[in-house]
Amino acid sequence: MAPITNILFPVDFSGSCVAMGAYVKRFASLVGASVSLMYVYDPTSHSGLELSVRTLAQIAEEHMAIAR
Repeated sequence: MAPITNILFPVDFSGSCVAMGAYVKRFASLVGASVSLMYVYDPTSHSGLELSVRTLAQIAEEHMAIAR
């Protein structure tokens, strides 16, 4: 079996994700692996209320800025 050299850790910055970070870090140190974080955002995720105040493009731009 090939050794684990890199761990991909998808993050959404929720409480449970932040708590899991310590376990991922510990496991990576035990096996000598590096950890890569990946955050994916959905530019179309919004509530109907938001659309009454801003355009879809403005909402997507704000979500992109938050993701960065």
